[in-house]
Amino acid sequence: MGFDVKKNNYKMKLLGEKSGRKGQLAITTEVFQVAPSLYMVEMRKSGGDTLEFHKFYKNLTTGLKDIVWKTIDVEKEEETQGGTSGAVVAS
Repeated sequence: MGFDVKKNNYKMKLLGEKSGRKGQLAITTEVFQVAPSLYMVEMRKSGGDTLEFHKFYKNLTTGLKDIVWKTIDVEKEEETQGGTSGAVVAS
């Protein structure tokens, strides 16, 4: 996908290799352990073009659809607004 990755404990920052029309896409993620075998990953755009973030998020969630559960709020937002923010939970 063309990202440089910087890790720090349970946080990770993805930086796009190419600069888009609004600068370099930057995505911040944080992993939370909800239960011994259940994790929640929060993703948010911290820089760059919103459209590029939407493309990235859609591609990622499509590829992980068999192991990812979306929160009810995220599903409702995507149905009504086509949004791509929020948390996803993976086991």
